[in-house]
Amino acid sequence: MSNSMAELWAWITANATVFSGLTSVGMLIIWGVYLQLFLHSFRSQRRPQIIINRGLGRDLNAQCLISNMSESAVFVETVIVCLIAKDERFCLDITDDLNDTEQQNQQSKNEQENGRWTRQGPLDNADYMVMGSFERLVRQTCEYHELPLDDKGLPDDRQKEFSAVEIRVIGIFGSNPNPIGASRRFIMNCDDDGRLVCLTPESSSTRQWAKRRHRRVWKGWLKEID
Repeated sequence: MSNSMAELWAWITANATVFSGLTSVGMLIIWGVYLQLFLHSFRSQRRPQIIINRGLGRDLNAQCLISNMSESAVFVETVIVCLIAKDERFCLDITDDLNDTEQQNQQSKNEQENGRWTRQGPLDNADYMVMGSFERLVRQTCEYHELPLDDKGLPDDRQKEFSAVEIRVIGIFGSNPNPIGASRRFIMNCDDDGRLVCLTPESSSTRQWAKRRHRRVWKGWLKEID
């Protein structure tokens, strides 16, 4: 037994350099994993995540919701609705509403006296904002562009072939002075009689426009509503 232990110790001593190298490599891997976790957490804190979705239904009566799932607050500057037709888009800035009876319960006394209601303002982490029903957003856009509406609240212009409604948001994320954007498109699925069956999100998630190269995207949005 003594001879076996002596031989084992002699073998470990002879290969001490190898063990030391393996230990160093193992520590390097562990620190590398910790560094990756730290960078992931840091990037998550600096990455905006605005969610645009529908709630309380799946048709035009559903409410349009904007949620902030970022680690920091987001200041909403501009909200845009776009009706998507075959060859063109009809967009409207809905950030501020004048004399909007649907939102009167959410108005402060000062806002009611001034006859104004605004969607502009900060959204804290895990907070959300109700934009109103899709029916109202579509109706406002059609009225602004003088598009006829049928009795179902859909654009009554068969030549234009409306297919979707898109919600766009421009805001400021945390202390970053550069604006960011988010957008999501909802397909208007109708039956053979032209009756809207449901609004279906075109993609599984809201598209984020937060990188430097995305500036041209939200700048283009602003040009469409000038």
